[in-house]
Amino acid sequence: MPIPDDATPFGASPEDMEAIEQAALDYMEGWFTGDAIRMRRALHPDLAKRCLCYDPETGEASGEFYGSKADQLVRLTAEGGESKWSDTPYDPEIGRKNFDIVVLEVFRDVAVARVWSRAYVEYLQLGNFGKAGWKIVNILYTHTRGQAPIDEWKRIDFDYWVPTAND
Repeated sequence: MPIPDDATPFGASPEDMEAIEQAALDYMEGWFTGDAIRMRRALHPDLAKRCLCYDPETGEASGEFYGSKADQLVRLTAEGGESKWSDTPYDPEIGRKNFDIVVLEVFRDVAVARVWSRAYVEYLQLGNFGKAGWKIVNILYTHTRGQAPIDEWKRIDFDYWVPTAND
């Protein structure tokens, strides 16, 4: 069955496209600047964010992933977000040139967007919650520079860690 014409970003209203992009921008810039208010505004309270892990020696998928929920992500953002791990302050004029937000698909009240930055590639699933607006409900991501640093990230108390079947 072919995908209907209204299942593309081009079938969405300009207002919806702008709201979806703004949610992704609030999420990204909230993280890079440590702005927990913007981060909370972008996320649905039941958000699930996950990262696939890789063996640091081989680069092969390890079968592990870790994840966080909205409250933890907002807290990590308030504690400094990306700036906690970066020695370069985020500059919105330069920063927006270093990441790309693309709305991949919209159908009625659901959307998928991709965010590519100097550090991550992230796939966002969003929903339109009426008066509350477009919110990110799921995120799956990986690192664009190298692989997810398993040992470093294991020191963070993520909401959950899913080990390989061998563990």
